[in-house]
Amino acid sequence: MQIPLGISFAFSPGSDKEVNAEVLRILLETLIEVNLVYLRSAAERGLSVPHLYDSGVRYGRTESWDSLPDLYAKGRGDCKSLTAAFVAQLRHEGHRALPQFRWGIRPADGGIDYHILVITDGQNGYQIAHDPSKVLGMKDVFS
Repeated sequence: MQIPLGISFAFSPGSDKEVNAEVLRILLETLIEVNLVYLRSAAERGLSVPHLYDSGVRYGRTESWDSLPDLYAKGRGDCKSLTAAFVAQLRHEGHRALPQFRWGIRPADGGIDYHILVITDGQNGYQIAHDPSKVLGMKDVFS
């Protein structure tokens, strides 16, 4: 099922950066929750879902926000789908994980590009950043 959303007030020239960030957070948390439903359902049925890094999925730009089974079927995804899959898998295993957004302004047109990382709790209270996109083949990583 595809569910297109009309969100014309965000992510367009002149839109408020704080509004963009809040909408992005809500959309990503929704996809993470959808992935958690899938992981729980798969576990209840005795199905094994490979970890993202063992799945064969590679980084590749897409326009879609893919759930885990769609991401795995497609074989590629960008930071939004990869991060949502990685966070859901970590949370499903009982770990704390949060998406962390970064953004940069494109010099060519003044638009904003977003990138999403994963923050997890490390030992002794340190935070550890993971970049599933970079691990899975992204070349132009935000710094």
